[in-house]
Amino acid sequence: MLISGIFRGVVAGATRGVMTSKRGNKNFYKGRGAKGTGRHTRKGGFIINRSRIPEIVVPNLEGFKLKPYVSLKTPYIIGKPMTAEDILDVVRPLVTDTELSTNT
Repeated sequence: MLISGIFRGVVAGATRGVMTSKRGNKNFYKGRGAKGTGRHTRKGGFIINRSRIPEIVVPNLEGFKLKPYVSLKTPYIIGKPMTAEDILDVVRPLVTDTELSTNT
């Protein structure tokens, strides 16, 4: 009996792949990974547990100069991708010889 089960597992292969609600029995409920925020009562109600609800803290942005989104009116800039030589040409004048000798 044991040998036939092992043989069947080797020949047929193990069940692989993602476990979905379509592959489980009628009582299988996978969900989406959301945490419960309360509990169900006997009479079909739901009691919310306030300590389980996430509290989002937003700082005061009054007087903040930057905007959260890029405007659609911003011009689209098309340019060639920078190579290592292009980056070195930009950085080389900013770095002095003494900085190079102390880092090595």
